[in-house]
Amino acid sequence: MGIKFVVDSASDFSYEEAKNLGITFLPLTVTINHKEYKDGIDITNEEFYKLLESNETLPKTSQVTPYQFEEAFKDIIDNGDTAIAITISSKVSGTYSSAHLAAENFPGKAFVIDSLSGSIGEKILLLHGLELAKSIDNAEDIVKELNSKREKIAVYYLLDTLEYLQKGGRISKISSLAGALLSVKPIFTLEGGEVKLAGKARGFKKGHNMLKDLVSERGNVDTSKPSMLSYSGGNRDVLNKYLDKYREILKIDVDQLPVTQLGSTIGTHLGPNAIGIAFFLE
Repeated sequence: MGIKFVVDSASDFSYEEAKNLGITFLPLTVTINHKEYKDGIDITNEEFYKLLESNETLPKTSQVTPYQFEEAFKDIIDNGDTAIAITISSKVSGTYSSAHLAAENFPGKAFVIDSLSGSIGEKILLLHGLELAKSIDNAEDIVKELNSKREKIAVYYLLDTLEYLQKGGRISKISSLAGALLSVKPIFTLEGGEVKLAGKARGFKKGHNMLKDLVSERGNVDTSKPSMLSYSGGNRDVLNKYLDKYREILKIDVDQLPVTQLGSTIGTHLGPNAIGIAFFLE
């Protein structure tokens, strides 16, 4: 009997990556031009960004269903294991509710954790869970520890454009236009599972300097736990150009740091050429 994890595609694990780690991967649904795709299965990130940039209408994502979670939990439990699902923040998706509903059918055998994050924030929480499972065989103890540590996760995104937030109705068209004219690069973070504006800078260089200051204000980075970088769009050059900045921010060897391409769930709203960073605080 062991512990098996379940994760949604908003975590930006690829299907193959999750499979290789023994994680059950459940895709959200992405609708583009009235056509539905299983995120990370029917459509690659590269294909998604091409469609995102060539269409005026913003893609729509739909949560993982209770049935999908129920089937995943059943498969794990039938094999004699206990299931722990980690989901995207309940403040931005109904996926957590779907998982919770499904878990009620398997008391003591299926547990659900609201990551209060998404993308790489959700991903590093699960990676920490995999490490815990190597030495802890009680699912409730792991869930308790992860629920505690999720409060220590910091996530920041530095955006290249406000266009996609405007398309999604998150900001006004006037604000978007003004931001573009001024080359404003906004920085967003997650607080209590909700997206918040952390700062604005003119240009990527100043944006990274501001990001460094924001991280320093939060506290010390816990280098004993997973950290991760991410980028959106089809080209990671915008990330590579500033790797030294991340070395300063995280105080670790960023050349060995995992890098993830943002998928459709977060990428829809951030647009291409955004950069993300996630880490645990001490």
